[in-house]
Amino acid sequence: MDIRNLEAFIVLAETLNYHKASKRLYLSQPALTKKIHGLEDIFGASLFTRGPNGTRLTDFGQKTLENVRKFLTHYENFKSRVHFDSKEDMVRHLYVGSCFPIHNYSQIERQVVEKKGNIVLSLVTGLSVEQQLNLLNVGMLHVAVMPLSSIITQLKPKKVFTERLVYIFKKGSHLVSKFRTVLHQIENGVIQTNSSEEKEIRELTGFLNVFPIYTGNDMHLLLKTNDIMLIIEMITKNSAYTCVPKRIISSIPEYYMNFLEIIETDRKIDLGVVWAKSIDESLIEDAENFSALVANV
Repeated sequence: MDIRNLEAFIVLAETLNYHKASKRLYLSQPALTKKIHGLEDIFGASLFTRGPNGTRLTDFGQKTLENVRKFLTHYENFKSRVHFDSKEDMVRHLYVGSCFPIHNYSQIERQVVEKKGNIVLSLVTGLSVEQQLNLLNVGMLHVAVMPLSSIITQLKPKKVFTERLVYIFKKGSHLVSKFRTVLHQIENGVIQTNSSEEKEIRELTGFLNVFPIYTGNDMHLLLKTNDIMLIIEMITKNSAYTCVPKRIISSIPEYYMNFLEIIETDRKIDLGVVWAKSIDESLIEDAENFSALVANV
């Protein structure tokens, strides 16, 4: 039985007019009549009567109309399921944005793949919060990781986690001892909250989506960047310093660690995992897996 014949039957049953039904179906009236007669031959009963009062459904035709509608609904569901199942065998790309390099990204990707295969995480870093939000809104990013303080209220984060902050200095810099002393004094309540030293520390850690790189005792701002290699270059060549989430240290090549000094702090930053407003159904489980892993890996 041709599904298109059943669809033609429904259109004629709704219009009860061969001329109107033919126009909606882009068929000639003889072709439509042939389809209806073909169904009646299969069913062994008349679906319509034609008389002075126009075309009417028979009692059998009315009952058949209800059954055909149910059948076509099941058929559409069946086609959707087959289409969805066929896509599961294809490689899926989950586009992930971040203001900075995601720590242990390869480990996150490996675990997502282990949970559900045929998935590739396409990571885009170095974008501002505004750029990520725009890409999320137009569907060019599926998931983004950004500071919680910068997330607009309409985008409720799917996952919230906290990162400890560390300072990065050039090894042997005279600024290292100064910052160690200031941090110790702040922790012990020696320095008042309105002091210049406290203000300096607070300004350094008050970033939203890029890392400020400062030089000298006066906190002269060299630039703001998300590029970890540029950060290293500026620190080692200009005796500069910055502050980043601790786990980003794992993104620094081991060779360069010999030229850097890390000072750990109790300071933290809250991060949120945000989803695009609309994610393809086949990617929802992947997005959930990524959101759960990024805070814990």
